[in-house]
Amino acid sequence: MAEKKKRVPATPEETRHLLRKAVSCAPRPLPAGFFPGLMARAEEEGCSRSDMLDTLDEWLNYGYCRILDHITQDIEITPEGERFFY
Repeated sequence: MAEKKKRVPATPEETRHLLRKAVSCAPRPLPAGFFPGLMARAEEEGCSRSDMLDTLDEWLNYGYCRILDHITQDIEITPEGERFFY
């Protein structure tokens, strides 16, 4: 039986970097359901949900994205976000 590897919790900076890199590498426009899936994968990697939501709030405040679905946290990249991410 394989041993489970312990995951070290990610710092807020690591979480922000991981999310930005994943969005930057994603197809344009973001496919439906991409960001909620990304958040689930990041949580498995050790990122705090709170840090991910803080990053999303920061992006919303700067106008880089807008929420498409408030329940799933699905987003759409704005023209300002196009300059930031790509």
